[in-house]
Amino acid sequence: MAENRSTFEFKQFSLHHGNPGLKISTEACLFGAWASMKARGNCLDIGTGCGLLASMLAQANPTCSTKALEIHPEVAKIASENFNSSPFKERLQAIEANVLTFKSEEKFDFICSNPPFFTNHLAASDEAKHMAIHADHLSPVDLAASIDRLLTKEGEFAVLYPEDVLAQFEQSLQVNGLFLHEKVTIHSNPSSPVLRVMANGSRKNNPIKQDRINIKTELGEYSPEFIELLRPYYIIFPSQ
Repeated sequence: MAENRSTFEFKQFSLHHGNPGLKISTEACLFGAWASMKARGNCLDIGTGCGLLASMLAQANPTCSTKALEIHPEVAKIASENFNSSPFKERLQAIEANVLTFKSEEKFDFICSNPPFFTNHLAASDEAKHMAIHADHLSPVDLAASIDRLLTKEGEFAVLYPEDVLAQFEQSLQVNGLFLHEKVTIHSNPSSPVLRVMANGSRKNNPIKQDRINIKTELGEYSPEFIELLRPYYIIFPSQ
């Protein structure tokens, strides 16, 4: 295992992460749990990193099969290794590919992505980290067009973005005949600003439902809504 690479142990699977690539974040885990409730059929994870979202989708949905795209060769290798040791390995496939040039004969029923979002930002010293966080490798415009190209007529998608970047992404969606119908803001606690926004959408132009999730309470304990979403995955939350 590479130096500084960690292992994140979940209840039903474990993932090597970091060096190269980003480490697993709390927001990404929350997004994975939330998105997994919406997934079905043939799924596509764009920019899978170590394979977090794809793994969570696989655990939550026994009938889902997921292709996980990763542009960076070494990070794609980590995802592949993680999938090979997963109890859901028959339904997971890591593919080293850029979604902009990815060709698929099949369309996908569900597409999820925790995409890069920095634009004017200092370059990361680690190439894989740079690719994971900088939008020059996958802009909101390009992601929206890719979802349109790869999504089935009745399919849905879910993304995780900072609030300002989500606004740009939403404009690009509408150009492609796609619409958001749910936004959930993530906050560290009830009095903190928005960290990220989880968004769900499809080709249907329905009214937008809005909600929020606090990771912790004002007392610094995990919030009931966070525990409920992560209970199937986090070892620290006993199963009921």
